[in-house]
Amino acid sequence: DENNFGNGVGINQDTIILSLLGPHYFNTKRRVMGIGIEDMFLFSNKVTQFLPEFISGGMGLKKKPADFSNKKGSRMPAFTIIGSSEKSLIARGGSGGIAIWTRLDKDIRPAAYGVE
Repeated sequence: DENNFGNGVGINQDTIILSLLGPHYFNTKRRVMGIGIEDMFLFSNKVTQFLPEFISGGMGLKKKPADFSNKKGSRMPAFTIIGSSEKSLIARGGSGGIAIWTRLDKDIRPAAYGVE
């Protein structure tokens, strides 16, 4: 949506195994979308508070753009938008991989984050 970015892995649109949710920061001039991760969910149950420090710290959990330095390995997760349509978004990740997101007909937020 306009404020948050969600990403996850699931079997289908009703069974989401792992999902991440947090604010996104979009630089329109460079077409770069930075991703902040605020919460982690397993099978729509919030598990953020149970994560050990080495996992939450490694993921940059709860960090804002200003918390990241320019040191190697300390960059906010980000994607450069390559193309988009009504149904999909294609972007290049910070490490060079390609990400393709497809809009589903059904809203998966209840299955991913446990909200209606």
